Amino acid sequence: MKNKYPTTLLSSALLAAATTAFAYENYDPYEKEPYSDRLTGDWGGLRSELSGQGIEFFAYFNAIYAGNVDGGLYRTSDFASDTFFGAEFDLETMLGWEDTDFVVSGIYRQGDDLTEAVGSQYSVMQLVGGQTIFLYNVTLEKQFRDGDISVKGGRMTATDDFVGSPYYSYSLNNAVNGQIRAVLFDGVMTSYPFAVWGGRVRVDVAEDSKVQVGLFQLSPDMFDPDKHGVDMGIGSEDGVSIFAQYDWTPDLADKPFRFYAGLNQTFGYNMDQFNTDSTTNEFIRFYGGTDYQVYREQEGSDEGLVLFLTFAYTAQQEVAIMPIQSSIGANYKGLIPGRPDDRAVAFFTYGQFSDDYSDELVAGGGSSVDNEMVLETGYRIAITDSIYAQPDVQYVINPGGTGDIDNAIVLGVQFGASF
Repeated sequence: MKNKYPTTLLSSALLAAATTAFAYENYDPYEKEPYSDRLTGDWGGLRSELSGQGIEFFAYFNAIYAGNVDGGLYRTSDFASDTFFGAEFDLETMLGWEDTDFVVSGIYRQGDDLTEAVGSQYSVMQLVGGQTIFLYNVTLEKQFRDGDISVKGGRMTATDDFVGSPYYSYSLNNAVNGQIRAVLFDGVMTSYPFAVWGGRVRVDVAEDSKVQVGLFQLSPDMFDPDKHGVDMGIGSEDGVSIFAQYDWTPDLADKPFRFYAGLNQTFGYNMDQFNTDSTTNEFIRFYGGTDYQVYREQEGSDEGLVLFLTFAYTAQQEVAIMPIQSSIGANYKGLIPGRPDDRAVAFFTYGQFSDDYSDELVAGGGSSVDNEMVLETGYRIAITDSIYAQPDVQYVINPGGTGDIDNAIVLGVQFGASF
């Protein structure tokens, strides 16, 4: 049963997360033991032994408890979780196949989404989408020329390799978490947890730059959770989604910098045009991003402040819900002395709705839409190497883009562990 008045419960949860983390007296962030970043440790040495044989098991659990405490459509709170688990096999160690890895993984999601209560386009709980169990990665990756060329194929998604950055993953809002969300609204970027047939080739063209190209299946039912990732068929209505991306990763002023730019082009996949009975079977979107460590606490350290910027654009407003999106963010690792693995984070996202999409809503008796913006800040606490908690606040401006819904304040806490 949903809680209609989540403020007290959320405040207690946020306080408990912070108090527990800062009171963890036995945690030494500088002392690293084998598999200290896993809650179950080294399994009495078995894990290290298996690793020596080429087998690595992994499991990660993440959960969000959040509540809409002001604005939006109504007050409520929700809980959602995601468990990602699997194994990686080093086939060079196991079978003598040089520089070859095989990965198989699964996903289990449960819980509900708070976004309906907020009335927003962007989900305020990034762990929601396909709340069931899935078979995910079943991939084989082979490297050539000492890793300068990598070829991967199998059951996978574009979000495994394209349009992403680790700095995006600290957001609880789906506007930027993992990937630039507007690229996903069009339904042509295959994404976690919905695996399809695909392949990717990456080439390191220089020491600080690489190019990668990916080809992925598009299917009308690829986002159907009832398929559970085990429908391996290719249908007559399927199309293809092609990604091409360039990454440049030099050191500027002795601090790490990244710039990436790419495009997503689809072929043979029918997309409904807004406010008409027509379809489009070709679509292209351009995207890019950059991040830079503008401040470093000491030479060679990853502690300090990183700023990032993203942008995505398409001219095809007849099929894109949000043709324009841009996000900026900040990520400070080790802000508090003695807490080198904690991160203070902040995000701002602007999303511009399509005029054609707005016209379709008006024709259906709804309100026109303009833009939606999200402000978010949080503090991720490394309770141990394997456990974290992140109190978080979101301010959703113009939810749904209509101007008819009050700006919303969402309080939440994300927590998780690696096993």
